[in-house]
Amino acid sequence: MAKKQKAEAMPFRLGIGIVFTYMEGGKMLNDLWLILFMGVIGAVIGGVTNAVAIQMLFRPHKVRYIGKWRIPFTPGLIPKRRAELAKQVGKIVDEQLLTPETIEQKLNESEFRSEMESFLQAKVKKWIQSDITVTEFFEKVHIPEAGLKVEVKINEWIDQKYNSIKDFYIDQTVKESLPVEWLDKMESKIPEVSSYILQKGVEYFSGEVGRYRVKKMTNNFLRERGKFGGMIQMVLGNTPIEDKIRSEMIKFLTSPGTKDLLNVILKNEWDKINEWKWADVFDQFSDEKVKNKAKKFVIGQLDIQMILNKPVSAYALPFEEKIIGVLIPEIMDKGIMKMMVYIPGFMKKLKIADIVRKQIETFSIARLERIVLDITYRELKMITLLGALLGGLIGIVQALIVMAFPT
Repeated sequence: MAKKQKAEAMPFRLGIGIVFTYMEGGKMLNDLWLILFMGVIGAVIGGVTNAVAIQMLFRPHKVRYIGKWRIPFTPGLIPKRRAELAKQVGKIVDEQLLTPETIEQKLNESEFRSEMESFLQAKVKKWIQSDITVTEFFEKVHIPEAGLKVEVKINEWIDQKYNSIKDFYIDQTVKESLPVEWLDKMESKIPEVSSYILQKGVEYFSGEVGRYRVKKMTNNFLRERGKFGGMIQMVLGNTPIEDKIRSEMIKFLTSPGTKDLLNVILKNEWDKINEWKWADVFDQFSDEKVKNKAKKFVIGQLDIQMILNKPVSAYALPFEEKIIGVLIPEIMDKGIMKMMVYIPGFMKKLKIADIVRKQIETFSIARLERIVLDITYRELKMITLLGALLGGLIGIVQALIVMAFPT
């Protein structure tokens, strides 16, 4: 009997179980749909909100009106605050980024110095080994007709130096303008000059040229005296009068007293020369003639055209090792040290903050937006996705709260 009742109850229990299972499964399915729906809605709201907020940084570019009523939040934040943004960016660049300290730090980096040194050495070495002439080199740096210009500069320099020397010494005596050592040395040479003059005189009158000169002068003298001259010739006998005169002249020139006399004469003349004023000396010469001769002499000695027509390598190649290995590094070190001294003042005068501010202010809003988006595109995209994620999580939490506390 019991087994029969149990068998009869089985279909009823099975039906009740199916009904309850169906009802519970339907509720669970609804809950899943609710959670999914709220999550999607939250994600859409969060993503769209962040995307709109990002867009409102730049857009609209201009103020928008409905009639006379200005639409709020127009223009966008960056267009509205562009002047302030430009000022702040300029200030940041000037005070925090591009400072004298950062530039000095860069200049002191061994890698930077090495790169600059290698660059300069390569460039200089190329010029040192170049086959171009000096004239062609000047033409490459936009200095045509270098030879003519050098000659003009030399002539101007000679004119300037001559005038300055003349103006400086014009009121001085020779003694006042020349060094004492020079004066003493020249005065000590007077005996040597005397000996040289007398020696040359003896050599002259002892030779045939001197004999001919004395004979001619003697014949002219006797001819002008007429009979008196004939009488003199008779007194002297068979010896030609010119030989007598030459003999006496040579005796006079070789006499010690003659040398002393010549020393005294030269000393007196030297003392007079010492008292000359340069104004009197300059009066004896034409300034233009003196300057022209000096110019001709200097330019002739220098031979400017020959110098300029030689290749650069003819002058620089012998010094290549010293220039590359010693001079370039020294120039680099000294140049960088000089730069570091002047960088603060130079940057202060450069006014970097004003330059950055003016540049940003000249940018169109579209260009400014493009610059910012190019830099921050991935980050802004991640912000949008993060907003969607947070919105989706908030929607799911809301769905769970609704299910937990049904009304």
